Amino acid sequence: MGGRPNLSRAARAALAGALACGLPAAALAQGSGEGSAPMRLLAFADGESVRIQLDVPNASSLGAGPVRATIRSVSGGKPLWSGTLGALDIGADGAGHLVKRVAHLHPRLWSPEAPHLYRLVVQAGSARDSVRFGFRSMVARDGRLYLNGRPIFLRGNAINPPDRNLPDSLNENRRFAEDYVRYLKRIGVNIVRLTRTSQVWLDVCDELGMMVFQGNYGTPEGGSHTAPPDRPFEQSLRWYEDEVLGPLVNHPSVTVYVLSNEQASDEIPYLSDGADSIRAFLTRSYDALRKWDDTRVYIGNAGYGFGRSGDICDIHRYWGWYYNSFLSFYTLRDPHVCWRSGHPQPVTLTENTGNYTGPDGRFNLVPRTKQPPSQLHWTGHAPDAEQPARALAYQAFVAKQAIEITRRTRDRDPYLSGLLPFTILFRNWWGISRFADMAPKPVAAQYALSYQPVLLSWESWTPQVYAGATIHPVAHVVNDATDGRALHRITLRWTLRATSGAARASGRVRLPDVAYYAAADTTLAIALPASLSTGDYVLSGVVLRGADTLSRNETPLFVARRDYAGAVNAPARRVKVFDAVGGTAQALHALGVPFERVTRFDGLDAAHDLLVIGEGAWDETLGEARAPLRAFVSAGGRVLCLAQDAGRFDPSWLPAGVRLQTTPLDHSLVYPGGRPNRDGMAVNPERPDHPVFDGLSRDRLFLWSDYTAWNESRPGFPAVYPVTSGFVLTDRSAAALGRVAILADYGHALEGVALAELFDGTGSVVLSGFDLVRRVGIDPAADRLLANLVRYETSSAPHHAAPMVGDTVTWGDYASERGAVTGIYDGMLLNTIPLVPDGLKAKYPVRVDAQGFHLAGGGGGWNSKPSIEYFAHGRRPFGPYEFSIGGTVHVPKGAAQSGEGTVWVRTPAGKTTAVTVAENPADEPLELTVVVDGEAQSARIPAHGTGEVRSALGAERADGAHGITFRGDRRLVVTRTSFQ
Repeated sequence: MGGRPNLSRAARAALAGALACGLPAAALAQGSGEGSAPMRLLAFADGESVRIQLDVPNASSLGAGPVRATIRSVSGGKPLWSGTLGALDIGADGAGHLVKRVAHLHPRLWSPEAPHLYRLVVQAGSARDSVRFGFRSMVARDGRLYLNGRPIFLRGNAINPPDRNLPDSLNENRRFAEDYVRYLKRIGVNIVRLTRTSQVWLDVCDELGMMVFQGNYGTPEGGSHTAPPDRPFEQSLRWYEDEVLGPLVNHPSVTVYVLSNEQASDEIPYLSDGADSIRAFLTRSYDALRKWDDTRVYIGNAGYGFGRSGDICDIHRYWGWYYNSFLSFYTLRDPHVCWRSGHPQPVTLTENTGNYTGPDGRFNLVPRTKQPPSQLHWTGHAPDAEQPARALAYQAFVAKQAIEITRRTRDRDPYLSGLLPFTILFRNWWGISRFADMAPKPVAAQYALSYQPVLLSWESWTPQVYAGATIHPVAHVVNDATDGRALHRITLRWTLRATSGAARASGRVRLPDVAYYAAADTTLAIALPASLSTGDYVLSGVVLRGADTLSRNETPLFVARRDYAGAVNAPARRVKVFDAVGGTAQALHALGVPFERVTRFDGLDAAHDLLVIGEGAWDETLGEARAPLRAFVSAGGRVLCLAQDAGRFDPSWLPAGVRLQTTPLDHSLVYPGGRPNRDGMAVNPERPDHPVFDGLSRDRLFLWSDYTAWNESRPGFPAVYPVTSGFVLTDRSAAALGRVAILADYGHALEGVALAELFDGTGSVVLSGFDLVRRVGIDPAADRLLANLVRYETSSAPHHAAPMVGDTVTWGDYASERGAVTGIYDGMLLNTIPLVPDGLKAKYPVRVDAQGFHLAGGGGGWNSKPSIEYFAHGRRPFGPYEFSIGGTVHVPKGAAQSGEGTVWVRTPAGKTTAVTVAENPADEPLELTVVVDGEAQSARIPAHGTGEVRSALGAERADGAHGITFRGDRRLVVTRTSFQ
């Protein structure tokens, strides 16, 4: 947040008073120009009255007589009120004070739709001053927020100027602020949070009708994240009144005060030591400040106070970014997920969404933070050229889900009252000369849809279907109409369109009436034409009232022809199925796979059989057959083990150490432990060219179609996770990893494994965590994956544990690595470096810390320095490493400065040498050791220089794999390895 000028407490208080009454700062030194010190004039206005507070430091010089005042609309006309406020109460120090309420007025109220403003002119003796203000009421009542007596839902944006790398010329530029605020209003935003208190920006918000959430971001002055201020309470109260909230009083746009805020470095705890004392301080502050200004609503502790102090129960939830998935927004259907008091409170989410994209669109890989592991979760190892578009699309997707789920579930939790996505809305900040240069990202276009006052929102849990199927999407209509009226006689016109724009099906449905601030839903039955070709489609809808369009929205749909999964023709191995449950056998039969069911394993032929262990089929019979299973694999047999139950499955027979995970992905908690979760979406194919992914792009592994007919009126979550039985590798030794091919992974830092082939001798086990069987005939991508697995396992083609790489591997380039580096298991941490614009390099010098992280101007900055973007550049031997409960990578306590990482690769034919190039960003020479096939070679890499290590390729394994271990100081950056 913006820093404070280096002023004394008295000077800051005087400055706050001057700003509050509209005087220039120069008046502090020169007086008001009328022979007296400046007034401090505050107008606490609600919907029908205003309490005027006047403070005059040298009141004895003004002369005797009553204080007169006039209130007049800024647009002119006769006064709304004119009269006498009374006389100043002058103290022994000569300072005058007056408080007077003027009631029973009938003003035009300030609102986002009609931002009416008034001017208060005060004459006290020889001194005269004025302030602009507005009448409006903002209250919390019965668990809702009411603006001017009408319920209102806050449709916000949390990351805004001033500052945040804006050029100095624009921070307080009125024209820039006007253009910015007008744009946000056009895309449906009705409330913003500013980085700091700026009278220019607040004036613009007053005039244009933009509500503001403002106050203290961080710990109260004099306090810490574990203790309240260590000073008399009255001193803290004066700080709030004079410096924090005082400059906001005369701005009707400021409708929400915040007393403290969860921040990365100043987190106000709610479960740790000091929480009780901090809560007591904030409650006392709220009680006192409420008496001082009751014309706004208060948040005591934004993010993690749970409503214990203040009017609002506010939470910060980064579901779908740092943790959980977007489905966790459904936990908001339970009002007790937030407020802890005995009475209902409005519930807001003043931070959510995250997904911090940089100027070029890709996720900003700020090191030593949660950002790089989160990027891996959601866009994985997609090629570098795809990362910007995928990141921008996912950022918009999470914003859409956060906004629309929260809005449309108000009929189940009536206390949901607003949210402000905390995400980067624009590409360009530094180097611009006007607002038009900022370039909104796709998430801004999503705002324009999801923040429509009347919202059409599609709920569809079958995103991948077959041609000829009937889908049942739910059309929700949320009525936050600006006129506050109910919706009557409305209809929905829907259209299914191909990517070419051509309509393939359409229809019209009568919708129920929707009261103001309510939501209604209608379930449709749409029969897809059987003639649809395989491809992407869009289901769009328009809500009409007569000829008027009230809202429009759309949802994507992938449609496949019935032959999409393909046939399993002439398998080289016989398919033997152990399936006491029966579901897997039925699924294989539906896919046309020839197989024989077995109940014993002594007759398996390792050279000619594939054993399929059905989903959830592990039982005592299999448990007693662990030795025959191991022998079958070791002799060259192949096993396809589909998803199993973690509580029953015994993995001890597998060729590698494995543990099935048990914690769910989605819930109402934050950082519950147990990462990676058992469930996964946005699955990352580590080897996209592998036969198991034939015909399946990354997009087909994001969400799968629900098979439970779930909708949000039911508890829990839809069955849309592609992975429900994910696992981890428990043996991370180089030798063990050389026997494992991780084919697909998921979750934070891709630590969860969705699909892996585990090798023993000439045989192998393909272990799957995918939820496949129950989707047969429903989701074409799931069907295709199951068919591919059987085709791969029954083929005569050789299976390889290590991927084939090219002549040169550029480390940190996912496409070049081809799945050789999968994540935490191999120990090779992605190195990222900042790109700092020329004009900011002096302000944010780049340094490298003791663990090798490259930092521009210090740590953090993904939201406060959006013009500085971090890009992948090489990898560092960093293992062993782990993740904090919050998700940040760190080295275990007591670990040495040197790190290690191992990869296994197959090289093109005829290669005899590996040449590794490394960079040393440190101020001292560092040694890098490269061990290839057991032989070590070392080189001294000069300080701030580059060096290479040449290694002979040894005798390759029978499958052609070479093991390469990199060992050295964690600051070393391995950039490429060439095979010659």
